[in-house]
Amino acid sequence: MKVLITSTIAAIIALVICGFIYLRMIKKEVPETIGKLQAILPAVLGGICMPISGVSGLGLLAAIQCMGIRIETLPTLPAAFLAAFFMAGFVEELFKFLVIILTLVVLKNKVSNVYEYILLGAAVGFGFTVVEDFSFGESIFALFIRIPLLFTHMTLNMIMGEFIGRAKYNHRKGEGHTLLYWALGLIIPMGLHTLYDAGTIFNFPVLKDGDFITGGILGGAAIMINIVLLIYVPVRAMKNAEKLSALTFFIAGE
Repeated sequence: MKVLITSTIAAIIALVICGFIYLRMIKKEVPETIGKLQAILPAVLGGICMPISGVSGLGLLAAIQCMGIRIETLPTLPAAFLAAFFMAGFVEELFKFLVIILTLVVLKNKVSNVYEYILLGAAVGFGFTVVEDFSFGESIFALFIRIPLLFTHMTLNMIMGEFIGRAKYNHRKGEGHTLLYWALGLIIPMGLHTLYDAGTIFNFPVLKDGDFITGGILGGAAIMINIVLLIYVPVRAMKNAEKLSALTFFIAGE
């Protein structure tokens, strides 16, 4: 019962904080905001993909071990990055990337500009966060540790959404990078996510070796970079909402 209560509290806190940021971002779009379906669908799909990605991460790690690569036998620093990549950075961002693509297929031509792609990414991260916090909010300590960095998934997927949106915009206009932006939309969130988890929950230099110098540098770098992103990415998106909304995929007369 205690675990259920703390998990529910964690999910509610995530819903309130991430929901507040998401609604503020929606209201910044010009000349008009997105509809309810476009706002809600990606958040729901993001929540659904969270447990699927978790199971897939465990399966991927098991498959790697069957190939003879055992994380526990590696030096702790590379082991931290390997575990963080396969358990979180790779599999979670890949599934959220696929959710964005699925949402675009369902909504067809409703997502009309680069800012709406950023909103789409934010929504997927929003839904993912709520379900993740319910799943892992098993203690008051874990709850308070997660709160300051609560909307990390939203931030990573806003980056993802903008790169995908700019790729679509460049393709539509016939100029600029397209394939590069598609690739960066996946690679950058994966890399940032891997770094953050390697420095926190998979910080094996500290957890296994008691090496607080190496682990402290890794953890400090991961947390500081994440904090900068948590501030910069949403603020930049909302500050430039009008310009990003003007990067539309529709050509006059079509």
